[in-house]
Amino acid sequence: MNMHRSRVKLTLVASLTIAFLLSCGIAGAQDIELPSIPDDPIRESDTAFPYRMFGTKNMWTFVLLDTTNGRAWQVQYSVDESPTTKWVINELSLLPDGATPTNGRFTLYSTDNIYNLLLLDRLDGRIWQLQWSTDAESRGIMRYIPGPD
Repeated sequence: MNMHRSRVKLTLVASLTIAFLLSCGIAGAQDIELPSIPDDPIRESDTAFPYRMFGTKNMWTFVLLDTTNGRAWQVQYSVDESPTTKWVINELSLLPDGATPTNGRFTLYSTDNIYNLLLLDRLDGRIWQLQWSTDAESRGIMRYIPGPD
């Protein structure tokens, strides 16, 4: 009998919570930001801050991007005695001459290649192929991808 009462109370609490959320316009609202899918490290909506961390297909490696100017670093972490590191991928600003740095101007997109990401200037459409690596010779901006100018 106690088990039945607990289930009834739980169902009542859940129903009241849903009803409250619906009456406040919270549940089902169009402007609610849903959490990103864990396998998708790139979220489009976060432009409030100048720096963002982007996951790669390597569980130990992230790319830190300065979204105001396109500078990027490779960040590797560890859960054991292995060293954690941060290496420069691109230390030069990609802003056009005279442009004002703006949060969220630059972003990264994953590719099917574990070591490569595409770096996009959201304001003018310029694109670069960015590559991370533990080998300094293989790390950096590998090429500029011309647009439809």
